[in-house]
Amino acid sequence: MRLVHRKVLWAGIVVGIAIALVPSAALAVFSATPAAVSAGVTAATISAPTGLTATATSATTATLAWTAPSTLTGYTLSQSAGTIAGCSATPTATTTTCTATGLSPNTNYTWTLAAAYNSWASTTVQASATTPAAITATLLAKITSTTSSSQSTTVTGVSTTSGAPLLILVYRQGSSTSNTISSITGTAVSSGSTPSQIVTQQFGSSTTYMVEAWRATGTGTSGGTVIVTFAAGNNVTTTIDVVQLSGASTSSPIAASTSNTNISGTAVSGGSLSGVSASDGEAFFAGLAANTTMSIPSGYAALDAPASGVSAVHGSWFGPASSSGIITTAGTSTAWATIEVAIQP
Repeated sequence: MRLVHRKVLWAGIVVGIAIALVPSAALAVFSATPAAVSAGVTAATISAPTGLTATATSATTATLAWTAPSTLTGYTLSQSAGTIAGCSATPTATTTTCTATGLSPNTNYTWTLAAAYNSWASTTVQASATTPAAITATLLAKITSTTSSSQSTTVTGVSTTSGAPLLILVYRQGSSTSNTISSITGTAVSSGSTPSQIVTQQFGSSTTYMVEAWRATGTGTSGGTVIVTFAAGNNVTTTIDVVQLSGASTSSPIAASTSNTNISGTAVSGGSLSGVSASDGEAFFAGLAANTTMSIPSGYAALDAPASGVSAVHGSWFGPASSSGIITTAGTSTAWATIEVAIQP
């Protein structure tokens, strides 16, 4: 019988004890076969997500959605161009949708998604979307006329971009109820695309006040005119704002419109707009029967509106479209009317 050297024997005993004391979970680290094999998954068989879609929901956001494979522990997600935000770069296994944020307007983006099982990854799938151009509004010119009994008012110094959509917002106090607009012409307004009324609203206890919005198209003329002609020569005071839209559809810029009115109150609110989306912009126009202050509607920027603490009888603002009514707060209770116009890209 062969004798075992005492040093060799003791070394074997020490190794055996050490192995016995190591937790089984730790031993798995040294296994040449990943844990995924026990679930029947290999690098070759892990399935990719299916049905990945990307939909631009505004000029700065996009929604991603997909269907999960049957076996996974998570995902990897990347974006080109730029760095992903809003969505996680490593979505959890239960995630099947997210919203990418911080995007740039009028830009194409591609998202690449793969399913993961521990350290293994599936083949990738991709989806792309182009964000719409941001819709902006610029006040080109305005005028207030107090010429008694006049039937038309002319805005001068209007420089438009050829083919650009125009919003013409009109506030009028008349000596009678015949305040509606009959036509809009002028060198700044294209005759090839006939101006058309979007919405009108008379207000006041005797309905001698009116707010009205029209759509027109610019000619590209520098220093041109916009002539607004009314149904009757009954002017007391008229204010006209000529607004040019950028990033809006040139063929069909108006997504929706509404008006609202009340014979008194300080909460001057718009109506509910249906069918608007997050990519739409919105013009909000308010007219008052009394000269008083107006607050800035939340999230909106002034086009032609009084500064804080300054009184006026009208105000116009622009911001993101909202399905609920926009509100400006008047300094004193008065009859009022509002117009909201949603602009689509």
